[in-house]
Amino acid sequence: MKKMVVGVMIFLSLLLGCAPKYQIVLKSGQQLKAATKPDLNKDTGYYQYVDEDGKKVQLKEADVLLIKEK
Repeated sequence: MKKMVVGVMIFLSLLLGCAPKYQIVLKSGQQLKAATKPDLNKDTGYYQYVDEDGKKVQLKEADVLLIKEK
C-alpha cells in the first residue's frame, strides 16, 4: 500500500511539474511569469492569472504586449 501511495505522489508531482507556464511581456519591456493561463475579463479590461508564487494578479489589457506559453 505504501509503495502505491508513493508511486501516485511521484506521478502527481511529475504531472504538476510539467504544467504549462506562461510568459507575459508588457509594453514597458517588463517580463512576468504566470503559473496559469491569463484570462481576459472583457467587462473590466483586465487579464487575471496566478503567478509562480501562487498570488492572484490582474493586468490592464492595454499594458500587455504579448502572452506566450513556455
